[in-house]
Amino acid sequence: MLDALTLDQMRMFLAVADAGSFRLASMRLGRAQSAVSHAIANLETELKTVLFDRSTRRPTLTSDGRALLDDCRSLVLRADLLRAKAQGMGSGIEIELALMVDTLVPLPAVGRALEALHATYPTVGVRLQIGTLGEPIDCLLQGTVDLAITVGEDLRDPRLEFDSLAPLSMAAVVGAGHALALIAKKGRVSTPELADHIQIVLMDPSPRSHGRDYGVLSQRKWRVGSQEAKLALIRAGIGW
Repeated sequence: MLDALTLDQMRMFLAVADAGSFRLASMRLGRAQSAVSHAIANLETELKTVLFDRSTRRPTLTSDGRALLDDCRSLVLRADLLRAKAQGMGSGIEIELALMVDTLVPLPAVGRALEALHATYPTVGVRLQIGTLGEPIDCLLQGTVDLAITVGEDLRDPRLEFDSLAPLSMAAVVGAGHALALIAKKGRVSTPELADHIQIVLMDPSPRSHGRDYGVLSQRKWRVGSQEAKLALIRAGIGW
């Protein structure tokens, strides 16, 4: 029966294993050395095994101790996360953040922001989705996400609160073999020259931009449903 095992015993086991000394472990824990030794002895009794070889000047882990160390560390970590999660719930911290990011937002920047979020709130889970044009706004209004990151100001909705995060630069690009690429080698490409060629345009999965185009200069448009498809057609030399 292992019902008498305690987190306190396991924390002391980990402290001694990490410090390599009962004395150093007791100092780090702020506990009396006798209390640490007693807790380890009780833990060994409950587990029916010897965790430390005490025949040398410094206690060393036995083979059983090494085998149980990672399991013990995992149990203590899970208990700490459970406690932190419960405390967070009591103080109003969300259990999960549902986030939708516009497909034009660089994912490395999103990753850095979420890394900082995790460092501050390690118990908060994240549900990340990628959306296009009006999709993030619609999902936010429908309540399926808690936060939306969009690009530009054309799709703002008066029912929502907006805050500017960072500037985002846009550039016209073409495949290396496209006619516009040959013009660009000689100098700046003009707007009328862009308008003479097919433009690859993202479709809005929401009705929010129905009948409107943003950043569209050409009368000749091919519409696609994803950035991946757009990139593939541009690389194929179909349009810009």
